[in-house]
Amino acid sequence: MKRVSILVSLAIILVSIIPQLVMAEETNFNYVDAFSKSILFYEANWCGPDAGNNRIKWRGPCHVEDGKDVGIDLTGGFHDCGDHVKFGLPQCASASTLGWAYYEFKDVFVDKGQDEYMLNILKHFCDYFMKCFPDKTTFYYQVGDGDVDHQYWGPPELQTYERPAYYVATPSKPGSDVAGDAAAALALMYLNYKDKDLEYANQCLTYAKDLYTFGMTYRGNSKGQSYYLPRDYLDELMWGSIWLYVATNDKTYMDNVEKLMVEKKISGDNMFNDHWTQCWDYVLTGVFIKLATLSSDPKYKIIAEEHLDYWQNGLTTTPGGLKYLDSWGVCKYPAAESMAQLVYYKQTGDQDCLNFAKSQIDYILGNNPNNMSYVVGFGDNYPKYPHHRAASGMLEGPPADEKKETPERHILYGALVGGADMSDEYNDDVNLYVYSETGLDYNAGLVGALAGMSKYFGKDQMPEDTPGIEGEPTQYYTEAKIYKANTEGVTIDLNMYNVVTSPPQYESGLSCRYFLDFSEYASSGINPAKFTTKVYYSPAGAVISSIKPWDEDKSIYYVEITFPNDKLYARTYVQFAIYNYESKLWDSSNDFSTVGLTSTYTRMENIPIYKNGVQVSGKNPSGEGPEVTPTFTSKVTPTPTATSSDYIYGDVNGDGSANSIDFGVMRMYLLGMIDAFPYENGIKAGDLNNNGDFNSIDFGIMRQYMLGIITKLPVEK
Repeated sequence: MKRVSILVSLAIILVSIIPQLVMAEETNFNYVDAFSKSILFYEANWCGPDAGNNRIKWRGPCHVEDGKDVGIDLTGGFHDCGDHVKFGLPQCASASTLGWAYYEFKDVFVDKGQDEYMLNILKHFCDYFMKCFPDKTTFYYQVGDGDVDHQYWGPPELQTYERPAYYVATPSKPGSDVAGDAAAALALMYLNYKDKDLEYANQCLTYAKDLYTFGMTYRGNSKGQSYYLPRDYLDELMWGSIWLYVATNDKTYMDNVEKLMVEKKISGDNMFNDHWTQCWDYVLTGVFIKLATLSSDPKYKIIAEEHLDYWQNGLTTTPGGLKYLDSWGVCKYPAAESMAQLVYYKQTGDQDCLNFAKSQIDYILGNNPNNMSYVVGFGDNYPKYPHHRAASGMLEGPPADEKKETPERHILYGALVGGADMSDEYNDDVNLYVYSETGLDYNAGLVGALAGMSKYFGKDQMPEDTPGIEGEPTQYYTEAKIYKANTEGVTIDLNMYNVVTSPPQYESGLSCRYFLDFSEYASSGINPAKFTTKVYYSPAGAVISSIKPWDEDKSIYYVEITFPNDKLYARTYVQFAIYNYESKLWDSSNDFSTVGLTSTYTRMENIPIYKNGVQVSGKNPSGEGPEVTPTFTSKVTPTPTATSSDYIYGDVNGDGSANSIDFGVMRMYLLGMIDAFPYENGIKAGDLNNNGDFNSIDFGIMRQYMLGIITKLPVEK
């Protein structure tokens, strides 16, 4: 009987300590869907020549010359927020927090099919950090001038001005904070990757040790212009120390934590009130959460639990229930804190931590006075105007002169916006970036929090669809209005659109044709050569042709507007005129391209667009539209053992060379517009990395080839 009592008591104790799974029925949210989308955000912020070689096909190669000014390759990494600078502290801190999330909740990443995506992102961070550390006393940590960069609104693929290696840590200009965070990220990569690729993991660990030594030896804060002004570097060095200790079991690193605590004046009976939370400039919360179980010193557990209690019971709360720490990035702080509380729940079974996290994440996902999710693309009601240039797809300034306030071209799935203010009010406005800003460190804590929520509340949940991440085929169309029309001629305002989004790119060789019916002149014997054509205004340098015959028997003529000096994107404006002062016979009503035109802009089928002389939109006077792409009957089964003598790599249409036509066919195939390549060896020829199939990776290689980034096909596996 006594033995039974002991067992019962033990069972009760274990139930109170070991975190219990909660059935998904207890919540209205699909946490796993939100979790998967939160990871996808990083693929949208991917920087470098391989951008777009992932799930986000509306992204493409960008900033391929980063580091050119200092003679080394600094391509890669991630854009910071909605801008395109690669800032040091937020990038390093985000990488380490994401690595921590994977370390603590690896089982969830694996079970929900997100492990490969997350490891790919973590590797891209670490590849970049290792590039930035070319020797043991040099660490480049900012690429791009924030003041210059913020003057541009457009896709990163179209951003061409110089991006300097703005800040570098050296012995005379130290950056202990970025070195500590990067060391933590690399040490975590060792832990997370060693079972997958030990050689790469060991390389990360070596860099982590050297970066940590550099940061410990040469002390000082990094810089971030006016955008990221660090307060202290001791917490980042502690963070690096902890993860190097976990990775190596070398007690020296834990000894260093104690020394750094002394510098922080946290020693002996001295306590510390940790009332902030994990973010770009503060990793002490993570430090104390880990030390609470790693260290035998009870003070760290006391500090950690005082912190957890303060967030649960002491911090200001909005009327709708969100913990309110700061006015900028309101949602990112409770998201990051929820991750910390869930890690502690995993370690201790403290139910209050789980309850806290659920309350905050539920608010973020839609249980709030606005009934809206602050994670873009999650749920039915979410922000439609996050402050993010790549998702916007708009290009302010010439040639497009678009407005960022117009509906965004892409859904920025998974991005956590700043969120509602102290009164639970949210303004969905791209210009009000306190509300609509997104960022690397916004999502870092969110990923970890949603991993924990998926673990404890999402047992039977799975991710939902994410339509639109593949992008769309190029849209060509015109809109026009009559500026002036009389018996002498007509003046037209025209917008020509070439909306290229998969990925954004400038196009050349575009033109449009305006068709005229000169029957009224033919009956009077007036020669069309007597007409004057003129471009009145064109920011893109448009040129208008003379009158050209289309069907002389029917008196149908046209003018062609070309843009010989400019690459075009999205919208190109031109005002042009056609007139004849010698007679007063002009009648616009019978002109093919004038039918339907008014004094307000109208989308026009009768003003077709041509690319390199081939019609790509609209219709001509014969009623003909764009050339129809042939439909093929079936996909070719790949044959990995085929030899290159059977085909030319990249030549998927079998015309004897790899060129832009093949690139277009590849894109249509991936978008599902065609279901097979045009000739027998199409998939083999498209398999540029020799892995037995054609996929998005091969498409990315072909794109780099077309852009001149690489000069030879294939790229061997």
